[in-house]
Amino acid sequence: MPDPLLRYIKFLDLLTDRRKKQDIFQERLDDLRRKINAELLNLPAANSIPLFYEPIYYINNLPGKKIRPLLTLISGLAVGGNLENLIYPAAAIELLHNFSLVHDDIMDKDDTRRGQPTIHVKWDIGTAILAGDGLLGLAYRKLLCTPNIRTNRLANLFTEAVLEICEGQAMDKIFETTDDINEKSYSAMIAKKTARLMQLACEIGAIVGTGTGMEVRSLANFGFNLGMGFQIQDDLLDIFADEERLGKPVGSDLQSNKKTIASIKLYKSSGITNLYQYQLAEIRQLLDKYGVINEVNRLSESYFAKAYSYLNKITGTEYKQLLIYILDYIKNREA
Repeated sequence: MPDPLLRYIKFLDLLTDRRKKQDIFQERLDDLRRKINAELLNLPAANSIPLFYEPIYYINNLPGKKIRPLLTLISGLAVGGNLENLIYPAAAIELLHNFSLVHDDIMDKDDTRRGQPTIHVKWDIGTAILAGDGLLGLAYRKLLCTPNIRTNRLANLFTEAVLEICEGQAMDKIFETTDDINEKSYSAMIAKKTARLMQLACEIGAIVGTGTGMEVRSLANFGFNLGMGFQIQDDLLDIFADEERLGKPVGSDLQSNKKTIASIKLYKSSGITNLYQYQLAEIRQLLDKYGVINEVNRLSESYFAKAYSYLNKITGTEYKQLLIYILDYIKNREA
């Protein structure tokens, strides 16, 4: 058989094997996602106090990939944990995430979330604030249902993360009215607002999964670096993604004068501020002209590489491979 043909056949075999593995991984993630969704809806009946519970059910039912609670489940399973124990902190993580989204949407005046009307648009601002408060309370209730673990350790970690997430949101709002924001300040902001929650998701999963100290630290660092890469990548997606797939207006961050890594690097290279004065197509051209796109991609890649390195410290299991699959998915996502 000619050598080029043999290589082609081997390539097809590898491609087929890779697709089979991806299908298996996706089926496993879908199964875990269904379990998370079921626990998220295991709440008091909405008809008991509709004004309070209906918006909570609404956001918990919005389509989403459930990346953060999946990280909790899989981190715990990767160190030998029990799924029945892990489902409670996983639900708590998603409820905390949804709490932050509801309040962020109010502050940012966003009309859509995951392609659907935000709570303050569908109801009103007062109802949305109440729903956000309720989501936080329900998050703690789920967390404290976690069996066989010193709940004060989990509660302390959870509480510190809640405060840091709020601090990050405050920094984000402050930056909107400040022009001289540098990359260091930006990194500190996204570390609190975005990366901290992914770090918490993995760390709590590893703790509930009874991982060793090294495993807990490695998975926490994995989550943190994954979150940093995720947010930096998200800055570009806000400018270049397909609006329907993104689930919100493209360019909304720049239009509200948010400081992103893209706008900060563009200012550093060109001196251009107030990007909201430009059309989206013009902004894309400027980012390309000054090499910002490549710079931002390299920065996100560096964080993803760090995330990979921390996974190398975890013993190889099916669940470690699932974490790698999630990392690869985030790294290559388009929305």
